[in-house]
Amino acid sequence: MAGIASAALAGPLRGSVRLPEASEAPRGDDHYWQVWNGFIDPPNPQADASREVAVVLTGEGDSALGCEARIVGGDFLPKVVTLRPGAELQIENRDGCSHELQSDDIPGFAPIATAPGNARGQIQVPAGGPYTISDRLYEHVGATVHVVEDLVACASVSSRGEYVFENITPGTYTLRVFRGAQQVHESPVEIIGDAALTLDPVAIGAGGEE
Repeated sequence: MAGIASAALAGPLRGSVRLPEASEAPRGDDHYWQVWNGFIDPPNPQADASREVAVVLTGEGDSALGCEARIVGGDFLPKVVTLRPGAELQIENRDGCSHELQSDDIPGFAPIATAPGNARGQIQVPAGGPYTISDRLYEHVGATVHVVEDLVACASVSSRGEYVFENITPGTYTLRVFRGAQQVHESPVEIIGDAALTLDPVAIGAGGEE
């Protein structure tokens, strides 16, 4: 992991996560109507890593870069939400329909309708978890919330599992991958200088890391 002269921000940190093939999710009576009208995405035989995993860095820092929660294409993107302890959870609805989100685990998270284009926010999430969020209107919509100590950045993840972190300060970090209610990978990362860095692929099996 050799680098060059130190700079304020490092070049992109890249890698990939390999997931097993997707299993067929349960379908409600209105599944095909929702697909036809664009409320949810058509099923994909391959697991969509952009929805299934959260790839994050932990280390020294005052804020978490790129960590967002949103609903688009009929479900959370990603379905794994990460945030720092005590941070406010804000969920943006980019769908063309309303959602009524709720959580039995997070204090103060009462069911409230979220109209298209609006954000559901100002919910402080305590340490602990993982927590779950569901939708009273659409049973397939849901997310798992992980409260992560020393969270400094969330990667942008493609559907094929390629991820990238931008604008990371050189230093020593821990790369963590979350899927569902589990942390499925952890490894140290040292970023030196401003050169781009590509990490080895991470293979995730049905029960966790392979």
